[in-house]
Amino acid sequence: MQFNKIIGHAALKARLIGNLREGRIPHAQFFLGPRGSGALPLALAYGAYLLCEQPGEGDGCGQCNACKMTAKLAHPDLNLVFPIFLSKEVRTCEPFAGEWRAAVLEEPYLDDEGWRVRLKGENKQLRMGVDIAGEVVRKLSLKAFAGGWKVMLIWLPELMDAYMANKILKVLEEPEPRTAFLLAGHSNDRMLPTILSRTQLVKVASPDPGEVASAVLQRFPGLSGEQARGIAARSEGDLLEAWAMAEGREAESFLFLRDWLRACYARKWEEAVAAADQFAKMGREPQKGLMAYALYLMRQCMLHLQDLPQLITAGGEERAFVQKFSTVLDMASLEAVRAELEAAYGHLERNANPKVLLLDLGYSLGSLLRAKEGATG
Repeated sequence: MQFNKIIGHAALKARLIGNLREGRIPHAQFFLGPRGSGALPLALAYGAYLLCEQPGEGDGCGQCNACKMTAKLAHPDLNLVFPIFLSKEVRTCEPFAGEWRAAVLEEPYLDDEGWRVRLKGENKQLRMGVDIAGEVVRKLSLKAFAGGWKVMLIWLPELMDAYMANKILKVLEEPEPRTAFLLAGHSNDRMLPTILSRTQLVKVASPDPGEVASAVLQRFPGLSGEQARGIAARSEGDLLEAWAMAEGREAESFLFLRDWLRACYARKWEEAVAAADQFAKMGREPQKGLMAYALYLMRQCMLHLQDLPQLITAGGEERAFVQKFSTVLDMASLEAVRAELEAAYGHLERNANPKVLLLDLGYSLGSLLRAKEGATG
């Protein structure tokens, strides 16, 4: 991965490259950004620049042996650490190194859900434990193969357990010379303060809508500019979400939500239960994505109720649904629906039972969607 392959972040890339060329290289950095923002690609590009034999002013050369190896994530001085499904038989990353390389080469903006699907783990919990910490310490005790920098990349460090975090503290604080720790993740809430205090934070913002629209058109050239801009607006800077929408998965989400909301309104609980069963079989990220998409549709309804058609980005079937669905809502009931959906999203983040959650949410929305009728009846 090179800096020129990363979407957006022009100012951040310039700052990182400037620091590298001036020799201001922190021993540990945490690339922190939301899903689909590019935290992992940026960390990989940074590592590739460090390992490049003939770095240019704005990027690695891309031609030397080191660049060719890092392009395949196969440089012997690029050490890769990532979460796995820990078991009695498998305690370290090494057995999955080939799978992880393949996953990242296929999608450099990989998230935990994509990795979980790759491992066929459904709703198993990805973690990094003390044996992986031992792997980190062992690898860093070896001399650099090429005689230059050693790079230790830890992906999703928020999934380290306390045992791993405590075991790597010393090597993280006092690494060998010319050793760079690069952490790349989406959250720092679950990380030990002692880890955070030993890393320099690199904040990775989401790309702006124009950059997302360009990225969508580059990957899906058959779309129109209007379609790409609409997807960019709805994705809220999440490139993975934008590409999923462009692939057509958004249409499936729309149909699921439309039919589920109709079942809730009509109190067709057998259909609601069937929807909850289907929802429970999805991965955690698709479940959260559905809640986020439902919130987007509610915002569109709010704009419709406020008579602001120029701000509505929904089109086609979405727009028709928004116009019809808004007839059963007033601002009070819409605000209550929004609050319920936001609460459900938060519960999913905290690993709530998805089937129970959607059933409970359905019962609540069924009442709220009929509140306007009760007020006028």
